[in-house]
Amino acid sequence: MVKKIFILLLSLNLEAGLSKGPQNYLSPENISLDNEAMIYSVSASFDSMTLKSIKIEKPSKLSMSKYHTLSKKDKYALRALNKEGKEVLLVGLGDPFYFHVDHIGYEENEIFSGYIDQEFEIAIPLTLQISHLVLLFQDEFGLKEIKKIEVN
Repeated sequence: MVKKIFILLLSLNLEAGLSKGPQNYLSPENISLDNEAMIYSVSASFDSMTLKSIKIEKPSKLSMSKYHTLSKKDKYALRALNKEGKEVLLVGLGDPFYFHVDHIGYEENEIFSGYIDQEFEIAIPLTLQISHLVLLFQDEFGLKEIKKIEVN
C-alpha cells in the first residue's frame, strides 16, 4: 500500500512539473507544415555558424526532417532564444559536421573522414519572436555554447 501511494505521489509531482513549463516553448514535432513560419537559413560547421537568410513561408518536410528533440546521442544542438533571452526551442542535430566514408580494407584510415560545413533551415512559428540562435556541443558534461548569432 505504501509503495502504491509513493508511486502515485511521484507521478503527480512529475505531471505538475511538466505543466509548469513555459507556455511558448516548442518542440520540433509541434511545428506545423501547414502554417507559415519564419525560416532561418544558417550555415554551420563544428566551430562556427552564420546566418544566411530569413524568409516567411511554409516549412518543407525535408528541412523539418533534419532536426528533432534533443537526445543523448546528439553531439550538436541548436537553441533559439527570445528577446528576453529565454529558450523557446532546442533541437538535436546529431553529428552533421563529421563526414566518414567506409572503404573496404581502409576502415581505420583517416583519409576517408573529416569535418564539413552544413546548411540548416530552422522553422520558428510567426508568434514567437526570436533574437538569437545558438549552436551547442553536447558531451557527457552537458551542453556547451559554440557560437551565438543575433537574428534580428
